[in-house]
Amino acid sequence: MRSEQPPFGNVALCADTDRIYHRIGRIGDPDAALPHMSAAAQIQPDDDCNWSILENGEVRATYSSHAIRFSILWKAVIGDSQLKVGNLTLDRIMAIFTADLRRRRVDFRMPCDPLTDTTWILMLQRIYADPIATRADASSLATNRS
Repeated sequence: MRSEQPPFGNVALCADTDRIYHRIGRIGDPDAALPHMSAAAQIQPDDDCNWSILENGEVRATYSSHAIRFSILWKAVIGDSQLKVGNLTLDRIMAIFTADLRRRRVDFRMPCDPLTDTTWILMLQRIYADPIATRADASSLATNRS
């Protein structure tokens, strides 16, 4: 068994964890008091680029964007024989991205090969990689349009 340790940058780890125990490791000051919360708590951004943990209408903790690490655990089955209606295919992923980009009124060119088109990939990183910046950009766009 091996645990990945900080520092973490804008990176992703990929592993097949079907047969191993895994969990999200703690980051930050190991001596810091943990907020009292249950699995029902929710995390959401505020207007000051911070993230608040809320439960039952009460703020249990607030952290700067630099103190937050989101971990997404996702399992995928790959292979044509196991395709189902809800599975993500490249066509479905492209439809999701293009619909959202149009909703956001982003000017873009459809890539011939989205897996290798550098302009497309960099645009997706710019739009989706930093949710705080994206939120600020959307807010300034709305202000500029009015």
